[in-house]
Amino acid sequence: MVTRNTQTHLDVVFDGPAVADGSMNVRNLAPAMLAIGTLFESANNVVNGQRATINVRVRATSPGSFHILYDVIQASPQTIDASFLTTAVDLKELLVGGMVVVGGLFAAIKWVRRRKPKLNKINDQLYTLVIDGETYELPLALLRFYQDASIRRSIAEMVRPVKEQGIDRIQILDDNRLLQEVTKDDVESFDIPEAQELLLDEVHRKAFSITSLSFKEDNKWRLTDGQNTFSVSMKDAAFQRRVDNSQIAFAKGDVLLCDLRTIQWQVQDGIKTEYEVQTVISYRPARQLPLFEDNSDSTPL
Repeated sequence: MVTRNTQTHLDVVFDGPAVADGSMNVRNLAPAMLAIGTLFESANNVVNGQRATINVRVRATSPGSFHILYDVIQASPQTIDASFLTTAVDLKELLVGGMVVVGGLFAAIKWVRRRKPKLNKINDQLYTLVIDGETYELPLALLRFYQDASIRRSIAEMVRPVKEQGIDRIQILDDNRLLQEVTKDDVESFDIPEAQELLLDEVHRKAFSITSLSFKEDNKWRLTDGQNTFSVSMKDAAFQRRVDNSQIAFAKGDVLLCDLRTIQWQVQDGIKTEYEVQTVISYRPARQLPLFEDNSDSTPL
């Protein structure tokens, strides 16, 4: 298949006393390098889908800091109408800024600084973020990048080495022209906010045996229903007081009959689940054995 290629490059510099000799701890470098590849792959997938592929290659380093040159190569079939493609050069501008898109995604993240902006639609291709009367304009493609978890995760990994001692900043250059810089003052802004959507909140009555319990406030109990083990928060304050005051002594195999609240959220990585014991209905020590047959006609001794 005949392909059409577009290409750009990304000049990335980690600077600071820890990298002044041209070397860098592989534990910091490797995730950042992989994240840059994933960043462009994810951005390409958001705007181009299967119409084009991205290949990111490392080309050079230089001493004095830790300086890496990335070649970003996009390939697409000749049968694809080029006017429907966001090229490698376009992707770079959307992400780090350039002649057309000022600042790009990096600048938008730094501007928001983990605040909660209000989103306004100007038209089908232009939106604004508004915070405390300040406004930041961004095109639709850039908004999609801003909201994409994979892209945001990749950028967070890319700048994470700046959190390490001795690495003061990461710079992105274009022919020695500074496009973006993230310093220690900026780097926390790139952490991904915990976006979550409530999926389930319900209460069911269940029986559990205790595998471990906590006498500390806010610590988790460990309960099992015979098949699955749960970490639960004990919300029955009256029952917790009886435990704290040693009014109840637990042994292996003891059983609690509880009203268990299950809460589930959708988060970036899938589903987050929490369990809370709302009320302990009854407590049954394992040492109480059924010595007598239950007979309603019998008379207690």
